[in-house]
Amino acid sequence: MRAGPGRAAVACSVLDNPWKSPLLWGVSSADVREVYAEGGNYSMTLGDGVATCRVWRRPDVSRDVGAAYAREMVGMFQRVAREPALRVRGAVMDLREATLSWGPVTQAALGEMFTTLEAASRRIAVVAADNALQMMSISSLLKAHAPKFGRVFGSPDDAFRWAGMNRHAFG
Repeated sequence: MRAGPGRAAVACSVLDNPWKSPLLWGVSSADVREVYAEGGNYSMTLGDGVATCRVWRRPDVSRDVGAAYAREMVGMFQRVAREPALRVRGAVMDLREATLSWGPVTQAALGEMFTTLEAASRRIAVVAADNALQMMSISSLLKAHAPKFGRVFGSPDDAFRWAGMNRHAFG
């Protein structure tokens, strides 16, 4: 995992960055996002007040290793929750490329991530795959661990819009 003072900034144009939506960020030609952390099956960047975590499936690793990656991510979300609210208003977790189901260790880790952001009054928008099982699992976890600040979305644009809202203006 990479994080800390040696973090890099990456510039992405609207055309080459699927996270960048002209509707969300205006007419700007570039969005500078800081690489906050990277792991075996995830990466997190920060920019425009939103922490963006993308998780992908790794068929080459065991279920235990995948669960260990999820436990690593708990620490990453704890660090994000300690960032000043002006720097991170909310988070988007994209699970569209992640495995569609997971075991109890990963389930508990996801619950911890969501609880951490809820306790810090940070919005957590989870982008689920177009799969009823994953959508139901995520909805249940958010209801239990982030009932006020957690939402599940099918669209990254909707997730970013919601996660980046100023909570003082929109609650």
